[in-house]
Amino acid sequence: MDRISDTGMAVITDVGNLDEIHPTDKQTVGSRLAIWALARTYGQALTYSGPQYLGLEIDGDHVRLRFAHAQGLRSSNEEPLSWFEIAGADHQFVAAQAIIEGASVIVSSPLVAEPVAVRFGWHEEAEPNLINGAGLPPSPFRTQR
Repeated sequence: MDRISDTGMAVITDVGNLDEIHPTDKQTVGSRLAIWALARTYGQALTYSGPQYLGLEIDGDHVRLRFAHAQGLRSSNEEPLSWFEIAGADHQFVAAQAIIEGASVIVSSPLVAEPVAVRFGWHEEAEPNLINGAGLPPSPFRTQR
């Protein structure tokens, strides 16, 4: 995230419009960018980022995903977590169940006995519902092993 100094990224997968590349909700976009600047440039103690994927641990038939900025992980709409997919050695991704456990998300599917990869929000129509305690969503990602 911080490869270019004095820059930041506002994730807006939750405020976009699938029929238009430019979000109509400019207020949220501007607010998220302002929070990033206030925290990273001006040193204010603010949660400026949604959960950022750090790594995974495979344990049998499920995968534990670890995140930074994961305080208060929850579903934004009180529904089960959405847009998680899991794959075995064939790399054929299928929809997965995902549950929050502390600062981690546990991902599994009865269709994948030996998982090797997970992806999140990987479809162009994805509007995932995972957020942290500050109400900020993670960027879409795909795990690598």
